[in-house]
Amino acid sequence: MNMLMGKRFARIRQLHTIISQETITPSSPTPLHLKTHNLSLLDQFAPKFLMPKVLFYKDYKKGNTNILKSSLSNCLTQYYPFAGRFPPSSTSYVDCNDEGVEFTEASFDSRIDDFILNRNQDETTDELLPDEKTGLNSLLKVKVNYLADGGAAIAVSISHKIADGYTAASFINHWATVTRGDTPVNPTFTSTSINSNTIKIPEVMNIGTYKDNYMSRRFVFTNSKLKELREKVITSSDTPLNPSRVELLTSLLFKCVSNSGDFKPSILVHCVNMRNKIIKNSPETATGNVMTLFAAKIAGSSDVMLHEVVAELKKEKMKLEGLGDEQEVGQHFLNTLTMLGAEEGRSFISSSLCRFPFYKVDFGWGNPVKVMTRYPDVDDNGVILLDTPNGDGIEALVHLRKEEMPIFEQDEELLEYVEGEC
Repeated sequence: MNMLMGKRFARIRQLHTIISQETITPSSPTPLHLKTHNLSLLDQFAPKFLMPKVLFYKDYKKGNTNILKSSLSNCLTQYYPFAGRFPPSSTSYVDCNDEGVEFTEASFDSRIDDFILNRNQDETTDELLPDEKTGLNSLLKVKVNYLADGGAAIAVSISHKIADGYTAASFINHWATVTRGDTPVNPTFTSTSINSNTIKIPEVMNIGTYKDNYMSRRFVFTNSKLKELREKVITSSDTPLNPSRVELLTSLLFKCVSNSGDFKPSILVHCVNMRNKIIKNSPETATGNVMTLFAAKIAGSSDVMLHEVVAELKKEKMKLEGLGDEQEVGQHFLNTLTMLGAEEGRSFISSSLCRFPFYKVDFGWGNPVKVMTRYPDVDDNGVILLDTPNGDGIEALVHLRKEEMPIFEQDEELLEYVEGEC
């Protein structure tokens, strides 16, 4: 089976043809008073790498490509920082110079199922993504991939410096709404006058070329299995627990990863959307990074009980309840980064995109049949959680060292709850 998959990957690469590549600029110039977009305090803590999302459609009509370009151009008048560039000397603000975004069209002699049914995510998704080696300073890149069965994969990569996962979903939905001819909800950008040069941000994430050391695999957990897991955790604990699906699955994966190799994580890091807590008016329109991290230290993680991991995770998460504004959230973010930078233990980073409206993105061809993301090229174990297409569970994209993944995949507790691989 692996040999057949290897041949299929080679076939995809050989028949991947670039049709065109151009730059899409805003349909109208950015006003002078908006030419400089100072990043918010939370933006300044975010890493600079691109975050890709790939949306698969079965009923794409190729004649819509010009409409896609035109609607993207219109969107960039509202999302004007996305068409700008960071100046050479700083990433504390965006020069909203309307240089535009890279738009690539490509064709594949492969079908949708060649991608969405293949769990070797790294080897397949990379073929669909915009080229990171071109337009190095671009904050947004788009690639439209035409597939052999009449479907398409729309890939959108946005710099994490200007967008978290929720912002990415909002932007793509905005673009789709304009493409359909409907009226979208416009974004609200947050910014600050604080210069990042005055903030010492600890380097806690090694970003670079680590593809040879890591691999990513996707696992599916249905709601029924997560309900079983929840009942087990509640029954095992002496103290009342009411964990969410994301808290349960994050804790389970962390515990199973702890049994997977010599590089045992001792710190569980989780990303949290803070819009509903710190944005008073229309939090759903807040654009940028409106999130923070919290970290739970799990001593002796390979021997710890699952309900203990859940309890520790919830205890640290509860500390976010007292944060009232961006300044307090930013200070908490900075404190967490500082703690992680000082710790010698290895981290496991969890990020959830669950309930973000990626599966509602309709360009006029219906909702996507599949949404994929790509784990960034970093020197850390972690997971990205995303809803399954039918909404009946969670798909976990697990990123581990290559020598650890085979052990993780055979973990008995994992196999008890995982529904399948995709």
